[in-house]
Amino acid sequence: MNQIITSETFHSIENLEEFIAQIDPESYLARVMLEYLVINSKSDLLERLIDKLLGSSSEESKEWAEVYQIDHLVYKQEMSLIEATKQLTYKKVNSCELATLIKVFQLYNYYDLKNFEMRSSLSALVAVEIPKLNDGFMKDSLLCREKLIMQGIHLHLNEIEQSRRCGKDLLNVALTPTMKAVAYNLLGNSFLLSNKKMALENFDKSLRIAEQIGHKRISEEVQMSKNFTYCYWNEPNKVKLEPENLNRVDELLGYVYLLIKENKKDEALNVLDQIKLKIENDYVSAFEQYYRGLITNESIYFNKSTKYFELAGNYYFRQLPLNEL
Repeated sequence: MNQIITSETFHSIENLEEFIAQIDPESYLARVMLEYLVINSKSDLLERLIDKLLGSSSEESKEWAEVYQIDHLVYKQEMSLIEATKQLTYKKVNSCELATLIKVFQLYNYYDLKNFEMRSSLSALVAVEIPKLNDGFMKDSLLCREKLIMQGIHLHLNEIEQSRRCGKDLLNVALTPTMKAVAYNLLGNSFLLSNKKMALENFDKSLRIAEQIGHKRISEEVQMSKNFTYCYWNEPNKVKLEPENLNRVDELLGYVYLLIKENKKDEALNVLDQIKLKIENDYVSAFEQYYRGLITNESIYFNKSTKYFELAGNYYFRQLPLNEL
C-alpha cells in the first residue's frame, strides 16, 4: 500500500531541485511529486522528473510519467488537445489514483475544446472515484481539481449559484495560489453579466495573485475578462489592450468588442473577416456571430450566435444574443 503523503511532506523540502536529483524514481513519492510540480507551475523541474521516471525500471513510475508528459506537452502547445485526449483515452494503467487523474486531464481538455457533453459524463465518474481514493496529497489535489473544473462547468451551464459555491469551496481548500487565482477569475465571470462591481473585485483578486506568482497566462486571461466587462458595461475607455501584440483568436475577438463599443464598426468587421477562417469551435463562432450582430443589427447573426452557444453547451453567454433578439 502507498504511504500517506500530505502537503506537509512537500513543504518540508528545502531545495526542490536537489531533492528531485536525489529522489528514487521507483518510489511513490517520486510519482506524487509530479502532481506537486504541476499544480505549483514548476515546469522545468517537472520535465526533469518526467525524464527520470521514464528512464526508471518501474513500470508504474513509467506509466505516471507518460500520463504527465502528455498533459505537459498540451501545456506547452506541442500536442493538440484532440491528440492528447485520444492518447489518454486508450491509456491503460494500474493505479486508481492515476486512472482518476487521467479522467481529470481529459476533463480539462474537453473544457478547452468546449465539448460540454463529454465533460458532463466524465465529471460524474470523477465525482464518484475521488472519495474512494486513499487519503493523502493526491486525493486532496484531485478534489481541488474537481472543484475547479466543476466551477467552470456549472458556469457554462448557467448554474450560477452552484458555480459560485464550488469557487468559494475551492478558495477554502486550495493547495496553491494558482488554484485560487483561477477560482477568483471564474467567480468574476459569474458576476460579469449581472454585477460589474463584484466581477471586477474578483478579477482584481485573481490578477493580484497571478502577478505575485508570475503566472503570465492567468494574468492575460484575467485581463481579457476585465476588458470584456468594461466593454459590456459600456466603459471601453478603461480597457487595457495593445492591438499590435494581439495574435490569438480570443484576443482579437476582444479587440473587436472594443472597436464596436468605440463605434468603429467598419474596422471591427474587417478584423472579424480576417479571423473567421481561424475559428475552430462552436463557442468561438458564437461570439463571432454575436459581434457581427452588434455591428449590423441584423437578427440573423444573433440567431446563429444563439445556436452556436447551444451547440457548444454554453448557456451562460447564450444570454448575450438572446438579450438582443
